[in-house]
Amino acid sequence: MTQSQGDGTTPAPSNGASAPEAQPRRKRAFRPEIQGLRAFAVLLVAIYHIWFGRVSGGVDVFLMISAFLMTLSFTGKIERGVSIGWTQLSTYWVHVFKRIMPLVAIIVAASLVTTRFMLSPAQWSSIMHEAYSVIFYYENWFSIFNAVDYYAADSGAASPFRHFWSLSIQGQIFLMWPLLFALGSFLVIKFRSKARVTLAVIFAIVFVGSFAFSVYYTESNQTAAYFNTFARLWEFALGSLIAIVLPWIKVPKGISAVLTWVGLLAILLCGALLDVQGQFPGYIALWPTLAAAFIIICGESTTWWGADRILKWKPLVWLGSNSYGLYLVHWPLLVFYLSYTEREKAGLFSGLVILAVSIVAAYLLTRLVDTPVRTWKWSEAKRWRALVVIAACIVLGAGTVIAWQGRIALVTHNIEAKADKNNPGAEILDPEYTYRGEEHPGLLPTALKRSEDFAQFNGMGEECSKEDDFGKDLHGLDGEACYHVVENDHPSKHVVAVGNSHTEQWMTAMEAQAKDRNWDLVFIREPGCFFTSVEDNHDVPYCQEWIPKAEAAIQDWHPDNLIIQSTFTAYDGSGEDIRAGSEDQVRKWTSEGIGVIGIRDNARFSESQADCEEDKSFEECTFPHVTGNTPDPTLPWEQEIPGYGAVDMDDLICPDGMCPPAIGNIYTYVDSGHLTATYIRSMKKFMDQRLGDALSTSDKGLSAPK
Repeated sequence: MTQSQGDGTTPAPSNGASAPEAQPRRKRAFRPEIQGLRAFAVLLVAIYHIWFGRVSGGVDVFLMISAFLMTLSFTGKIERGVSIGWTQLSTYWVHVFKRIMPLVAIIVAASLVTTRFMLSPAQWSSIMHEAYSVIFYYENWFSIFNAVDYYAADSGAASPFRHFWSLSIQGQIFLMWPLLFALGSFLVIKFRSKARVTLAVIFAIVFVGSFAFSVYYTESNQTAAYFNTFARLWEFALGSLIAIVLPWIKVPKGISAVLTWVGLLAILLCGALLDVQGQFPGYIALWPTLAAAFIIICGESTTWWGADRILKWKPLVWLGSNSYGLYLVHWPLLVFYLSYTEREKAGLFSGLVILAVSIVAAYLLTRLVDTPVRTWKWSEAKRWRALVVIAACIVLGAGTVIAWQGRIALVTHNIEAKADKNNPGAEILDPEYTYRGEEHPGLLPTALKRSEDFAQFNGMGEECSKEDDFGKDLHGLDGEACYHVVENDHPSKHVVAVGNSHTEQWMTAMEAQAKDRNWDLVFIREPGCFFTSVEDNHDVPYCQEWIPKAEAAIQDWHPDNLIIQSTFTAYDGSGEDIRAGSEDQVRKWTSEGIGVIGIRDNARFSESQADCEEDKSFEECTFPHVTGNTPDPTLPWEQEIPGYGAVDMDDLICPDGMCPPAIGNIYTYVDSGHLTATYIRSMKKFMDQRLGDALSTSDKGLSAPK
């Protein structure tokens, strides 16, 4: 983590002495045990990340230490009578961000380059947006707004930037805390109050308020509380309070030595003994922070058997000097390794290698970048020079994102500009079609857009609950459970589609059909549910509640046609069947004069073709499936159930029973079971004909004499 004030120092008389209010500047004594504590904490963070997938409490120790060191500096200035005004504030802000941003910018740029070559394109967009949040120190809020589960982060699917949440909070504190010191300085000068007493009151108020909020918010929304700045302020306030009252505390040598051991062991055992996943950062975070407080207060025990002897061990102190770099690099290295090996956790040997490489990289970054920038006299001479360094860091980090996004936009534009010629999609399966495009064109949707090329991301109209035409009673189908895909005041047909995401994906085609055929089209949706029967959805309670709601709405609206998913393919790609209750639904609605159109389910696979393509060729990722070369099993219903029409598009998805990742230079699948909206649009000519035939069959069945 960041080395606030950088030198790990504290006033020379560490215990017992009461500080005078206008004392002269005193030489600061190096506290090696704090440097060792910093190293101990970062090692715990790395070890728990690499091998255990648990929270160690080490980050909380870092947060407290950073506030402790910052407070030592500002308190000393206020005691000497220095007024903390705009000059002091702006100088501090420029100074601290000039020091902490270079390594951040380098890690961001390097991680983005590595992401391009090692992580799935499905992750690119999110990681690029997260990179901005890292550079501008709001990554913790990014994590909250994107519902990140930090405890599920130890996998190759995690972001290489996820650990920056704590650094973002620190950056925010580096902006906020000086304002509190400025307030303290104003009060001390205005009312001639004692500096330490005044500051103690200010930070005690912050501590109590934040701690109360943290306990409440952790109980009500722990995942968000973990990243929330205001739920963490008390940890910084505790560090500040310790720095303020430290001269007033005198601990006997023997007790001091015991407390250092208590603190060290408590930090070591925190992640192993506590349910940090369900309780941090509420009151339970007092465990590691108070443990660190024991060490800071009693660290110089001057006994031969105190734990400070361990923390003063030269290799540990050396690692403390490189702890910021170690924290920055260990997580991206772990993420990229796990992604490359497709593992969720590192093994013993591989974890040791990751840790060793992280330490070496941290040393090099500290030696070659951090130290030179920190000691660069030119940048410290004038404030604008430090601002130049900060600007350069922003350009490196954010500029890498902008350059990558620009490259993607250019490639996408060039591909889409020639799409009519180069990307026919399903049309290439028409025997009369002749391809006249380029020999090696780009594929659509582009890699970045492929993961988001779902129907719901391509627009599905207005939510029914937001339209007055439906009235107040939607039978419980509020919010995203009902969409008015195409609104038509004078339609030739009222059509309702109903189902889960496998029906939803066809709304891309149905929207076009509705506009061409002058329909009014409504879609009733519930992801993960089958529009069959309550019994067939026995293992999903919310689906059991959804079925009667959907049936009541259809009964009330009584559309001309109802579109359903007629068959269901197995999730493991093993085959296809007709779920219990499907036929009953068809018979129910056709008997009431509603024509039913059943769209055959498309093939699903046990593996995503997009994932397969990362390591294998298109040929190796062309999966076989029964739906591509067998007839729709509901075809007999067209004769047996008047009013039913079947639509089968699977021969266009899996020609001759083989399902390729792309057809006609258009990706067929988004994931292991859903078609891209782009490929569905390319099937329009075939859908026009097949849907027309199904509607004709349905209408004839309903109009035939009973």
